[in-house]
Amino acid sequence: MSLSDLAALGSFISGIAVFFSFFFLAVQLRQANRNQRSLMQQARTGRNVEILLKMADPAVGETIAEADANYGTLGAAGIWTFYGFAAAVFWSYEDSFMQFQAGTLHPESWQSDVATLKRLMARPPYRAVWKMAREGMSGGYRDYIDSLVSEVPIDRSRSSITELFAAYIAEELATSR
Repeated sequence: MSLSDLAALGSFISGIAVFFSFFFLAVQLRQANRNQRSLMQQARTGRNVEILLKMADPAVGETIAEADANYGTLGAAGIWTFYGFAAAVFWSYEDSFMQFQAGTLHPESWQSDVATLKRLMARPPYRAVWKMAREGMSGGYRDYIDSLVSEVPIDRSRSSITELFAAYIAEELATSR
């Protein structure tokens, strides 16, 4: 075997090694993308759970219930508490919006967030907080929520979560007989 034959064999083996290197790089990039999406989903879930647990705090829960049922008579401390809670909700969804726009949040997760945002924007107290907090939000997200506000009609039923809960309990009790 001549020196040129050895060089050709070496080039061939080198080409195969480069091919496998690219293949493994593609596999690693795909796995890294999955890991990134997983981390974004975990962060989103963590934020949502934190918000829900905050609602379980009796003082905050009472303020939220009062804001939802009797928003016209909410006192100054209640307004501040509700503003802090609702603005935190909006900022949490802003992050989800940006992650969705960047392609790191799964579309189904974002659709779940949109459904929640529509429910919130149907309620007058959340619309009021949005008007107060919107200037602090990014332009794309601000425009998106503004479009929801114009699209979603105000829920004038004033039925609160407490009333919905009682109605669903009654339904369950009626079907279990």
